[in-house]
Amino acid sequence: MACMRNRFPSCRAALSVALWLVAALVCGCAARPEIGRWEGPSTPAPVNIAKWTFGETEAALLSTAHYRIYTTITDEEVLALLPQIMEGAIAMYQQVAPVPLSDRPLECFIFRSRGEWDRYTQFYAGPDAKVYLQIRNGGYTIQDRYVAWYIGRLNTFSITAHEGWHQFAGRHFKGRMPPFLEEGIACMFETIAWRDRLPQWNLSMNAPRAQSLRKAMDAGDLYTLEQLCAMHAGDIVGQQHGKIDTFYAQCWSFARFLWEGEGGKYRPALQKMLADIAAGTVYDPTGSHKRADAPWNRAAVRTIVEHYLGRPLSEIEPQWRAFMRTIAYDELSLHWQSG
Repeated sequence: MACMRNRFPSCRAALSVALWLVAALVCGCAARPEIGRWEGPSTPAPVNIAKWTFGETEAALLSTAHYRIYTTITDEEVLALLPQIMEGAIAMYQQVAPVPLSDRPLECFIFRSRGEWDRYTQFYAGPDAKVYLQIRNGGYTIQDRYVAWYIGRLNTFSITAHEGWHQFAGRHFKGRMPPFLEEGIACMFETIAWRDRLPQWNLSMNAPRAQSLRKAMDAGDLYTLEQLCAMHAGDIVGQQHGKIDTFYAQCWSFARFLWEGEGGKYRPALQKMLADIAAGTVYDPTGSHKRADAPWNRAAVRTIVEHYLGRPLSEIEPQWRAFMRTIAYDELSLHWQSG
């Protein structure tokens, strides 16, 4: 979920780890407090199904307007819903970053087993495969292709929407996002609800991430904003689950803070930053984030964030910490009371 460009400058890589998604929500559930709002497609996306083979395994190619989904999954319900998730998600990605879409379909590979995923990764990722093979659950994105394996219906849907954001950025952004922020935005798409078999998203809701955030706050084991600015997913992929969960929860909380915190004060700055990154004109005196294929410079991220938010991290951090407390205690308590 963070881009490891300093180690693998030719790749836009994103590691998805241990996503234990809240049970599927149904829009309009009675007694659930109103946090954010649910949005998504109102009509199903057309899908064409063709045959595909992975080695000697018969598989399927699901084609939509914007995606080619190659999969060895045989569950007909999953095959029916995956294309709807991706087509719905790309519209949500454009809400956050309204960039023109490529006319070339994005490719997704979703395998039914870890063994198949391992074999594909060893072939596709080459020397970098040893890093990706450390992933415990989920998948990764290299450039504009994501590769995942089936980990249960809900978690797989969550993974595809998360990785889809990395893929979207890999295809449509000329520059490189701050890795921790790219991870945080990807986490905003993880919670999916269903209405009439169509996916719905609430960019404010992610109960598992909120619970991880609360555990870290209770333990007094949070990263500082300065630390997050200098991190990517490769820094934590081999660590204990708790540290991994804290990293992603805090990345998510900061992205959500920029999206809606302080009454939406920072949303224009966030979207200006994303627009400049997409155009390859991001403010970065080091020049390292103007090109997606350039080596990542840890030191550049702080300067970028401070420039677009118009204040130093020392002033942003207290506001963000207060926002995290609201998520971890007030909102999570509401989830528990209504559950």
